[in-house]
Amino acid sequence: MNTHEEYMQLAVAAARQARQQGGVAIGAVLVNASGQVIASGGSLVGVTHDPTAHAEVNCIRQAAQLRADDDLFDCALYSTLEPCHMCLSTAAWAKIPTVYFGAYRKDVDETLFDISGQFSDEQEGRRMNLRDGVDMHVQGGILEAACAALLEGYHEVGHHRAKAPSASE
Repeated sequence: MNTHEEYMQLAVAAARQARQQGGVAIGAVLVNASGQVIASGGSLVGVTHDPTAHAEVNCIRQAAQLRADDDLFDCALYSTLEPCHMCLSTAAWAKIPTVYFGAYRKDVDETLFDISGQFSDEQEGRRMNLRDGVDMHVQGGILEAACAALLEGYHEVGHHRAKAPSASE
């Protein structure tokens, strides 16, 4: 059986592969109850021109298609970055009970996220109802520095969101 750090290393490898494909260096892996990695994915939003092509969503899609089942209750998701609202909700819809991530929002360029202010997946996961009486558990900080380092220079390489012009411009 692998450790959280070993699974996160596999997510880091998926992030590096996404970057090589022209995407953003964010990766995810999905592990079943027996410890087998059943899917991996990287962030390919810009490459595919699909705003939902985040690493976690790509990983979950792959697993659901391989299994021909959208119920992934026996799995754990590992992501190199604290998931956005969409990705956390996708994990909840897939009934994934445990999500582990590396870097926190505070560790990376703020333009990677669709929200501002204080928000924590670790707190939000407790509100996700997967089954009667079963809430999602979310834990961050696994290989935090290594995962954050994947995204160093993100803003400088042109992946930032375009700022809408203000009324005065």
